[in-house]
Amino acid sequence: MGILKQKQAELFSYLKKYILEHNKAPTLQEIAKYLKISIPGAQLRLRTLMLKGFIIREPNKPRSITIKDYPEFKSVTLPVLGVISAGNGISVFEENNPEMIEVPSEMVDTYSPHYCLQVNGNSMIDDGIMDNDFIVVKQQTAANNGDIVVAIINDDEEEKANLKRYYLRGHTVELKPRNKELTSKFYHADKIQIRGKFCGLIRKN
Repeated sequence: MGILKQKQAELFSYLKKYILEHNKAPTLQEIAKYLKISIPGAQLRLRTLMLKGFIIREPNKPRSITIKDYPEFKSVTLPVLGVISAGNGISVFEENNPEMIEVPSEMVDTYSPHYCLQVNGNSMIDDGIMDNDFIVVKQQTAANNGDIVVAIINDDEEEKANLKRYYLRGHTVELKPRNKELTSKFYHADKIQIRGKFCGLIRKN
């Protein structure tokens, strides 16, 4: 799996939908018309999808585009909304024009919204989550003890986003790292908001 820019992801989604509906690939002219771009522009985007390993295309042959793993399409496209700290926390922000990433469909609950974040830090390394990994997050506002969560900490003047294991102990929340060199931090429950639950990992290369 790899990362797609928004316009590349738009093309990839169009190709999947077209092939499923018509049992054949669109022509280059149809692609250009759908995307409202020139034919050379459509060729460039197709080449990018090929280089990133999403499609196969035979040169100079009409309707020769095939999608890897077709016809099952065992992946979904999710936005990368920002960066999450696996450390001391980072300022909360979201990308206005997010990149898109293809993730295995088994990581995603069809009935709930999901998104991706890039990890900064190694506090969750014993759970296999490393610096620069991409995590798949199910959007939710509650969690069970032991869940790996996207937690927003309101303990300072600005909100901080953190990735930790969550434990509610009475009126206190423990955010526990999974790195033997680090220790848990504790907050009053009113200072913590749950924004999502970790449900998958994508590692480039």
